Amino acid sequence: MSEVVAERRQNLKLRELFEEAYARIEPFLDQKHTWGGLQLTHFALRTLREAYPELEPIEAHQLVLAAMRVYRERHPDGAGHLSRAAAAV
Repeated sequence: MSEVVAERRQNLKLRELFEEAYARIEPFLDQKHTWGGLQLTHFALRTLREAYPELEPIEAHQLVLAAMRVYRERHPDGAGHLSRAAAAV
């Protein structure tokens, strides 16, 4: 018997945009790229706002937070520097 899983995401526009946006900002999430030892997540947010001016500020923020979560999943040994706090950006 197959189980039907309900879509939990509310903003499908962001879901469709995610992989492209992730590719743009992944370098800012890499711990090898810092500025004086500080994370570059602010630049990730700025990059998204410049690349997708139609996004609301909260949508760009949501994309960065989702990208941080995905980066931690894809790079489990190299993502300890990324904050898990919602106010990370």
